[in-house]
Amino acid sequence: MNNRPVRNMYYVDGSAARKLEQAPARKTNREVHRKPNNSQQVRRRPSEKAQNALAFNMKYTVFVTASLVIMALACIAVLYMESRISLQQANINDLETQLEVIEEENAAYRLSLESMYTLDEIYDVATNELGMVYAEKGQIVYYESADEDYVKQYQDVPEAN
Repeated sequence: MNNRPVRNMYYVDGSAARKLEQAPARKTNREVHRKPNNSQQVRRRPSEKAQNALAFNMKYTVFVTASLVIMALACIAVLYMESRISLQQANINDLETQLEVIEEENAAYRLSLESMYTLDEIYDVATNELGMVYAEKGQIVYYESADEDYVKQYQDVPEAN
């Protein structure tokens, strides 16, 4: 087929030159691009490795399918949690708004109660309508207590001298 001479190839490895195997003859462009006839066509069978690589691998398919299902469930769980968080945040905002309204109402009620009666009106009602009087000088008794939070009375308070 090819009448080319065989070339010997050498290469240098350190200080020793070694002879390599003969290089295979190259095909010409005409030989590379030539289409074989039906009679020249050789039927090739794929090797076992190629068949195994192309074959349907059940374990791999189950693994990939399970991984995709787990990823899909994780995505759904994340989206569900995000929606719950946004719903809770909206609920918190509504409750905070209600709290502000109630605090404003309480402040208004407190102000109206404080302005309802003055100290002069209270004194007038206590003395004129209820008959109350201020304590006189000898009626007030002072004493010292060890505990300042509260007082327990076990007997009558002694009268002042």
